[in-house]
Amino acid sequence: MSAGLLIGFALFVAGAAAALAQLWLQVWSPETFIKLMATDGVLLALVVAATFIWRERRETERLRNRDQLD
Repeated sequence: MSAGLLIGFALFVAGAAAALAQLWLQVWSPETFIKLMATDGVLLALVVAATFIWRERRETERLRNRDQLD
């Protein structure tokens, strides 16, 4: 399993846990909760994008190296 997948899943779980905590316990003020969820969403999007870019870059390098060997 890649590090990006693990980090992305951890961010998703943290967001879900925060949402449930806010729903049942009202831990934060509404403004703070929205800021936390926005931050979690942006971080999740960055991790997903970085993981995709890293995977594509690795695949491109693999294909280039295969072409040089032929």
